[in-house]
Amino acid sequence: MLRLGLMICGLGTFISTEAWGRAEFHVGGTEGNVWQELVEGGEGEYAAVDAEGNIVGVFPVSSVPQEPVADPLMKDSGKVVMIDFADNTLRPVLIDPAENLSLSIFERGGDINTSISVGYTKEERKTVEPIVDGNIETATLRPVDVSPRLAGVNIANVKNIVVNLGAELPINRIRFYPRPGFEDNYLAWYEISAADATAPFVDLPGQQRPGKRWYQDISRALGAKNDPAFDILERDLENLDVVVDYHFPTRDLKWVGIRPLDPERTWEIAELEIYGEGFVTHTEYRMPILDFGRPVSWSKIRWRGAMPEGTQIQLRTRTGNTPQPNRFFSIERTGNFVEVERKDYDLAFSAGSFNDVTRSIDAENWSSWSPPYDFASGLRDEAVSAAAWTDGTPLMSPGPSRYLQLEIVLTADRDQAPRIDELSLLFGEESAARDVIAEVWPIETESFAPHTFTYVVRPLLEENNTGFDRLEIATQTRAEAVRAVLVDGVDVTADFAPEIQDDRIVVGFELLQGVEDSEKRVEVVFDAKVLRFGTEFSGWVYTSAEPTLKQQVKA
Repeated sequence: MLRLGLMICGLGTFISTEAWGRAEFHVGGTEGNVWQELVEGGEGEYAAVDAEGNIVGVFPVSSVPQEPVADPLMKDSGKVVMIDFADNTLRPVLIDPAENLSLSIFERGGDINTSISVGYTKEERKTVEPIVDGNIETATLRPVDVSPRLAGVNIANVKNIVVNLGAELPINRIRFYPRPGFEDNYLAWYEISAADATAPFVDLPGQQRPGKRWYQDISRALGAKNDPAFDILERDLENLDVVVDYHFPTRDLKWVGIRPLDPERTWEIAELEIYGEGFVTHTEYRMPILDFGRPVSWSKIRWRGAMPEGTQIQLRTRTGNTPQPNRFFSIERTGNFVEVERKDYDLAFSAGSFNDVTRSIDAENWSSWSPPYDFASGLRDEAVSAAAWTDGTPLMSPGPSRYLQLEIVLTADRDQAPRIDELSLLFGEESAARDVIAEVWPIETESFAPHTFTYVVRPLLEENNTGFDRLEIATQTRAEAVRAVLVDGVDVTADFAPEIQDDRIVVGFELLQGVEDSEKRVEVVFDAKVLRFGTEFSGWVYTSAEPTLKQQVKA
């Protein structure tokens, strides 16, 4: 929970935020909401602040209730993949080379089983669980009563024993051995295999996923091949070591398999130990959908953190006005798709009827995920006042909107990792307009030479909107000139000198506010170069009295 509430207890009562449009949402560090609590569906808070950054009210931010995930690509719920939350920061987990990762597979959502057919996995799992229980006195014992060379086929169990680590981890050592006092049961004929997260395996038996399957069963024939989705790390038909301790260059792996190769006698494994080293390469943090209780105008986003050379941080946002960003469809007997409830979609998806259902973004109520934010642009500048919000970068997801979701993907190398310490959002509790619609022409150019563009915005204003008297247009490069600024057909260029900055234009005019100014067109004619074909000119509106609170226009 956000600690900000403690800072204003001396006020006695909350001050209404109607007089103050500015609000901030903080997560991470010593004063912000807790990263781990938010992703688990916990409640958060945002603070209403004045122009000096003083807190004048604290208000709840809730999480949209999370339903069980049938379709893992839907992304409408919180998710954590190998994130270290120490000190209320986000960083990839660092693997201790002394830690046996087999002992924590269930904590990570992993599993152990064999390549037996799905219908028999429940009982088979019980026979292999002892090798990851940390007890060297228990074992998986496989009797061999008849030599396969004499029988011409393996009578004994020759299935793959597969450990699903629960996530892709940097692995470099695999070790297994029999119980003390049963050294004669060591495995003399074996194959060690492995696969990364791209392998076509489901995580659990019976699970249905498009393009995924259970482990391939191993034939009892002599010299049978392994599942082709596994990479063979080591193969030994003449092993004399009671303790097999295989070291190899560190690889990102999710699955590790051990199988006997035409075993001539009874064998066992007491413990299968798996070790790694370094930072987890790919980690992910996705908040559940946050509910701010009312539509707000998103302005800026910033963070504290570090991104060492060779690492990467991909941060994206999306916003909407309904709790669910998706629409769901199921096929009828006629072959046409009709809209259905999520529970119907989940039921069909879980049953593997992937061709009978589909989904799409509810484009009327939700934005798509934003492009990744530039890390350097959003960094907190410690040389300037935090309250001034002259640092940070515009939040690229549209408002006014009530719901927001944030996704952060951290990519490390094994020796160093990026991190996000704190993240903050600046927004206005009141919007400048219900909507501001933008158009630009020409929409296509045939060269990168300077062109004359006309950028028009049309506001939809209501009585409770604050209005705006500034329009900011991102031009990517420095514009050559602003030819004219017209409001409702009247040229105001002489009264409000346009400001041409290195990558944007800012134009001013009399305040547009109230229903009488609704749909008054603001038209800007300017000359600018095009960096690439298909370049879009993003825009924002705001009041000169509160220049940090900007509302993005909709193209």
